[in-house]
Amino acid sequence: MNTTSKLYQNLEPRQPDILNAHEPNWSSILKSSQKKYIPAGTVIYREAEDCSNFMWLLEGTVRVFKHSPEGREVTLYRVSPGELCVLSLQCLMGGEGFPAVAIAETDLHGLLLSKQEFDDAIDHSREFRRHLLQVLSHRLGDVIQLVSDVTFHRLELRLCCLLGQLFKHSNGVPLQITHSKLAHELGTTREMISRILKELERKEYIQLARGEIHLLSQDALEWFAKI
Repeated sequence: MNTTSKLYQNLEPRQPDILNAHEPNWSSILKSSQKKYIPAGTVIYREAEDCSNFMWLLEGTVRVFKHSPEGREVTLYRVSPGELCVLSLQCLMGGEGFPAVAIAETDLHGLLLSKQEFDDAIDHSREFRRHLLQVLSHRLGDVIQLVSDVTFHRLELRLCCLLGQLFKHSNGVPLQITHSKLAHELGTTREMISRILKELERKEYIQLARGEIHLLSQDALEWFAKI
């Protein structure tokens, strides 16, 4: 069994290709990494907090979001296995505080590199640098899409698109989600979300229950998201 496999032989991660790279400098750095477990609900970074480590996520999901002065939230992105948190990269490389909040949505398993090990990887591993550039390029596209959605798309359309994605992932099973949670995802108020959901219910696209949303018409919901 090779060194990389030994590091997470008890896990079943969706590994990014970089973890299997055979570049000598990178293999040496990866060998010194440590396994890390973070329970669901843990705040990984608070706003303006320093980043002292770099983590490869192997299992779980991290939500990165921004607070407004009025107490509202908007989700910037999520980090899944095989992906990297670009804001933590910004902190590590620029020496700045984390500009948002990162929280573990589920239990997390990962590999941890110290700041020194991260710097060594930047300096000595071409594969690592190439992977970072690929991730940054992908996330830049995500950020541009988020700005476009917030700036040009109506809240009704954004909510319907989000519901469509959630129902797709749940295979039509009722969503266990509150109006407040949806508001946090889209950076608006619970009252605005409740008003739109009531209108969708009136049109018989969905049915609302306490803490749940039932899909009545997938076709209608998809049509509404396009108008």
